[in-house]
Amino acid sequence: MTEKHAQKQPKKKVRIDYRKAARALALLILVVTVVMSYIPAALGKGTSFDRSLIRPCGDLAAKAPGIRAQSAIMYSTDLGMAVYEKNADERLDPYSITKILTCYLALENLDPEMMVTASANATRELEDGMELELEVGEETRAIDLVYAAMMMSANDGAIALGEAVSGTESDFVDLMNETVKKWGCENTHFVNTNGWEDKDHYTTARDMAIITEHCFENEQLREIAMTKEYTMPATNMGDELLMENALLKATNNLEGLTFGKTGSWSESQCTITLGFKESGLSAIIVLLGDTAKGRAEDPRTLISAAHDLTPGFIVTDSDKNVCKAWVRHGVKPTVSLDDSGLRYAYPKNQKPSGVKIKTEIDVLEAPITKGDKVGKYYIYANKEQVGQGYLFAGEDIEKGWLPSFLYISNRTTALAGSAIILVLILGYILDRKSKSSAKERAKQRR
Repeated sequence: MTEKHAQKQPKKKVRIDYRKAARALALLILVVTVVMSYIPAALGKGTSFDRSLIRPCGDLAAKAPGIRAQSAIMYSTDLGMAVYEKNADERLDPYSITKILTCYLALENLDPEMMVTASANATRELEDGMELELEVGEETRAIDLVYAAMMMSANDGAIALGEAVSGTESDFVDLMNETVKKWGCENTHFVNTNGWEDKDHYTTARDMAIITEHCFENEQLREIAMTKEYTMPATNMGDELLMENALLKATNNLEGLTFGKTGSWSESQCTITLGFKESGLSAIIVLLGDTAKGRAEDPRTLISAAHDLTPGFIVTDSDKNVCKAWVRHGVKPTVSLDDSGLRYAYPKNQKPSGVKIKTEIDVLEAPITKGDKVGKYYIYANKEQVGQGYLFAGEDIEKGWLPSFLYISNRTTALAGSAIILVLILGYILDRKSKSSAKERAKQRR
């Protein structure tokens, strides 16, 4: 091999086509801009609810309100625990709130259309008590007797129901006591179906809250308890009868009331059990040894303190940005959304993770004006919906440039456009410089 061929041959330099490289980079910038702007918007109408807004509220140690009732409890059905107590384990007479158990057992064991024949025992006169004034042999539908026992607290109706279920009142009372024993009520004992005063007929606020929760799991009983008026059809021995709801009268149509029953022996010896739902909070209130005036006012006092006493979470607050939504053809691709007010949630695990929020946001297109209603949100605790509200645009969004149809903001368009122009210019300059250098090297070789 000659010396000339043995010498190392110089590497051939690869010339970069800067113009093509610049065009490729410009195209990449364009594609990335479109993908990063359009794809997220195409996959969903909005962004997640801002969970940082969920903050604790309520404290069992909060100052308890003063009430007239001798014994009371406020039992959170959301948390499954008492959040307020006053002598809650003191044995007292329940009076006619006894009838919720009677009516519950009747609805669970009787055909509502069954005809019940009044016995001599059912028609015995009870001094000063509310009655249908049934006659021996009078036939009444079971469902009508339930309405009468719940709405007007008919004592004879309650006895007739008990006899229809078990044959005799005493056997039915045994069923009542067996039932509440199964529910864990250790300080309750019944001796009659209607709550007639007796030293051996007693309960506690705590036990009655348990009984109330179980009884009103029956949807039909809940409906009957909240019926404003009911006309009982004529019987074989009596005319039709219009009934009005004693519970609604006694509570002055309490807002948030969901079910309940009143009881009394006199103006100074009154009871009540009721359920209420208010801003995501559900609870049962039982008052024993109350007055007629206290029975009307004490529930309101406890309800007004319920959120302060019950551990839970404030989920939203008015005029707060709670999430964002995508906007087509806007100067910005998203709009901040405000909620419609204060909402609460009470998950059983007493943790923020127990609160779930779902949003339903409309398909939005600019222009948008601040305050426009653009969607709804739903709050869930314990897998049940406990609140909802509207979502409103938190800002004005004007129409954007042509690329905004692909959810590309004016700012992004300007930045991406500037970057593309700079890349193309730089590619042109580098290409010119590269060609000039190549010419210089060619001259030197000649």
